[in-house]
Amino acid sequence: MFIIGSRTIKTAIGAMVSLIIANMFSLENAATAAIITLLSVQSTKRQSVVVAFRRFAAGLLGIAIATILFQWGSFTPISVGVLLLIYIPLMARMGLHEGIIPGFVIVMQLYLTKDITLGFILNEVIIITIGIVVALLVNLYMPSVEKGLRKKSAETEEYFKLIFLQLARFIRKKERVWNDEFVVKSENSLQDGKELARRSAENSFFRKENYYRDYFNMREQQFDIIQRVIPIILHLPTAFEQNTMAAELMEDIGLSINEENPATELLESLRSLRNTFEKMELPKTREEFETRAALLVLINEIERFLQIKSHFISDLSEAAAEQR
Repeated sequence: MFIIGSRTIKTAIGAMVSLIIANMFSLENAATAAIITLLSVQSTKRQSVVVAFRRFAAGLLGIAIATILFQWGSFTPISVGVLLLIYIPLMARMGLHEGIIPGFVIVMQLYLTKDITLGFILNEVIIITIGIVVALLVNLYMPSVEKGLRKKSAETEEYFKLIFLQLARFIRKKERVWNDEFVVKSENSLQDGKELARRSAENSFFRKENYYRDYFNMREQQFDIIQRVIPIILHLPTAFEQNTMAAELMEDIGLSINEENPATELLESLRSLRNTFEKMELPKTREEFETRAALLVLINEIERFLQIKSHFISDLSEAAAEQR
């Protein structure tokens, strides 16, 4: 299916507007304004501002270098080659890589005139300004990714829930073959969510837009723990009384995974379970010893899992209090 994205639409509109404005002012090489706009439309607002500054600076430096070389030297291909030997390394050194191509376009227009005047230099500066300003204006509109972020967060939580319920079944020894489906889906959902969060943060200059970036980083840390926990569960020697207790905790955690849950009650339940384990009679067989040891490692890992969420909620509360 043929789909035209929002960036393509913005680029087309921006190039058209730049060309119209440049023609209204009867500028020479008016089409260059459209080219600069085309090159300057970016995927995020913050990126647009950075690129705009770099391209404007590169364009002005290109004009300055070209004026000196062509006026003091000659309008020949050799002069263009010398200019590039100076211009490209200088732009790279100054971190203005994005401005090399549009800057060189302006330089070549100076070369083609064979007669650089103050009026023509002003003409080129206005063209650069029109192209970049129009690109910035069309980039003020960025499609909201809020809906996608909410979807990915809910999706990730659902996959985490299914993983925990599956782990509970394995602890009870009611399932023997592990299915990685929800682990793979969790990883993909996290990556998609982090990318959307990055775009959302770069489309705003305010700290509040970083919530989902922090959220998905938090879930990624939890996911690392899940990946460490799975092998422990899969290699439990056999089932004892403690298995049922641990499985119930895993089910409670799975069913309680929620963006707003501070995990406080779950941490209390986990610590209560650990105390119960400590008060139980010592293992009577090697298998029971290995099982309880594995379950204790599991509980310690899950405690870190819950603490990550608890700290996340706590940090949010502190940040909100500071803003008031």
